[in-house]
Amino acid sequence: MSRSSFGPTTDNSGFSRRTVIDPLTGKTLRILRHESGLVIKLLPRPGFSRRFAAITVPYGSIHTTFNVGNKTIHVPAGTAHFLEHCIFSRDDNGGLLGGLASLGASANAYTSHTHTLYYFTTVYHFEQALELYLQAIFTPYLERDRVEAERPVVLAEIDQYQDDPDSRCYNNLLSALYSCHPVREDVGGTPESVSQITDTDLKTVWRSFYRSDQIILTLSGDLDEDRLLTLLTGILEEKTARPSYSRPKPIFLPEPLLPTSSGNSLRMDVKTPSFLVGFKDSSVRPGQELKGRRLVTRQRGVRLYLNSILSPVSPLYDRLYGSGLINDSFGFHYSCENNHAFLVCGGESSQPEQAAAAVIEGLIDHFSMEPDEHLFDIQKRAAAGNFLRSLDSVEHSGLVEAQCSLHEIDLFDYPKIYDMIDCATARSMTNFLENRAGYAASILQPAR
Repeated sequence: MSRSSFGPTTDNSGFSRRTVIDPLTGKTLRILRHESGLVIKLLPRPGFSRRFAAITVPYGSIHTTFNVGNKTIHVPAGTAHFLEHCIFSRDDNGGLLGGLASLGASANAYTSHTHTLYYFTTVYHFEQALELYLQAIFTPYLERDRVEAERPVVLAEIDQYQDDPDSRCYNNLLSALYSCHPVREDVGGTPESVSQITDTDLKTVWRSFYRSDQIILTLSGDLDEDRLLTLLTGILEEKTARPSYSRPKPIFLPEPLLPTSSGNSLRMDVKTPSFLVGFKDSSVRPGQELKGRRLVTRQRGVRLYLNSILSPVSPLYDRLYGSGLINDSFGFHYSCENNHAFLVCGGESSQPEQAAAAVIEGLIDHFSMEPDEHLFDIQKRAAAGNFLRSLDSVEHSGLVEAQCSLHEIDLFDYPKIYDMIDCATARSMTNFLENRAGYAASILQPAR
């Protein structure tokens, strides 16, 4: 078990502090909470030259409808991504991206179905870069001229994804799996929805979700904690003063247990056909949510078991590869979040329909056989070892901790989670794949 201790609120800074020490590696995590509600996760890495910062916002593409107090708010699909663009990208004066580049920082941001994350790495001028980041988050410029300047950039990005065969095939699969849940919509939205987004929409979302009591700041590297707290105290006093609003509560419609359809196909200008097989894991859905350690345990358990039945070391993969139905492009991913979960697997194939059918049959047949506990244990040890080695990376450990914050755990919880998962437990989490009615397929063929 990790050891933790709480300290009193420091002087007049408004911060309370807690220390967590990982018993396996001896590494330390400092958790600081400001009286404004802002949580800071600090991973000290003495002697490292690179320093990392991330800001995690619990607002993603699926949060298109939410309650604030007694008011229900709906925003167009793609609003989360549009807001990220307005905050992060360049403008006529350089914007956040330009300002960070001038300081020598390597910066990026992304929007997912469930959250938005802004992060950067730098060797020099870390505090100046961090101040720029926090200014952009706490006081963004979201007036109409900024929105209209960014709209064609976002629309051009959507056009690029519309022309990307892999993206089209993936989105077609999700639209077959889900009928109501907004995960079926592309993270960036559609040209129609993006055209409807207004500065009022962006300000409403920013006011509701980009709050000091919701976002989490993660820092990693050789950092002077006291200097950082002095900097943050000044920013929080100056930038976070805003009217008090109720915490937002996302709203989701009930989702049918089974996919909308068994799948569909499309034709695009590609040389090689491909396929994706999906399974809607209805054990996680609106009204039957997972959170915290239960959610992360399911994520890890299912992914570990899939490694033993779909990775190149598995008999099913070997059989499909040997028959020529799949090649080295084959891959898989299990996405499991608070109120939705699904498996996607596939790749290029000269016989995509036959490959999709063979994958589905192979997964169903697997559960009529005894599991290979030895292979599972090998995969589990490899994954746990890779995770422990990743803690030595300033950037990777910082990014993992930033994502952990969404699930109310810390990266030092992962070894304990791995210890809880044995082959039988992981197999029971994955047995939803036995239900043939839960599958759908998306087939991509060359244009005639």
